[in-house]
Amino acid sequence: MKRRALLLLLLALASCATAGGSFKQVAFQAPSQPDPELRPYLSEVSRLGVLSTTNIEPLKELDIEKVMGRLTEATARGLGSLPEKTIVTQDEIRWNCKDLRFDSTGALLPESRLALREQLALDALVLVELKSLKAQITPMSPGPYGGMTGQPGLDLSVNLQVALLNLRTGETWTQRGEPRRNWQPTQMQLFGDDQAERQLLQALAGPLQQFLSRLAPPPSQQVRHFDLGAK
Repeated sequence: MKRRALLLLLLALASCATAGGSFKQVAFQAPSQPDPELRPYLSEVSRLGVLSTTNIEPLKELDIEKVMGRLTEATARGLGSLPEKTIVTQDEIRWNCKDLRFDSTGALLPESRLALREQLALDALVLVELKSLKAQITPMSPGPYGGMTGQPGLDLSVNLQVALLNLRTGETWTQRGEPRRNWQPTQMQLFGDDQAERQLLQALAGPLQQFLSRLAPPPSQQVRHFDLGAK
């Protein structure tokens, strides 16, 4: 009976709205909730920090540190959709914690966690880590319609790992991905544009977007009926 009554009420609302009655249908953007698997790691979290790290040695004509910095900025912007959360950027963390070693091992040491909590009042941390990178110039490259071309190419293989660490409980959730390949023809450098950096960002964007879609999904569109004649 209750379900039948609810159905009749919804039909009545739709009828009023369609007939130009006092009800108006309004669409709006509503915050989306994180993936249920990740919600426990955000328990009692109000300040969330973002860090990136890698132990890979610099490559010729490829500024890995610059690319990781841009990747971390994009992560911080993506996390901005989380409701009631203050996002602390990598620059702020490194400025206030200059004595800490934020490499692939030092970022998760107990003393590092304690410093992040005491100096910056962080409750959780997102750690973006470039685990591996292989780059080589090839004499040929894939063509736009399949097959190969005689144009040289840049072949990149990367492995990005993203972790969510609750600094209060010490619990960590990690997204471990498989190595990803990005192989493109080399292009003439114009206006200082660095193809290798752009190509590396493209290769890393996939696993990062996969993580953000679970932790901080974009707002969803919802529809409600409002009674304009209500007093």
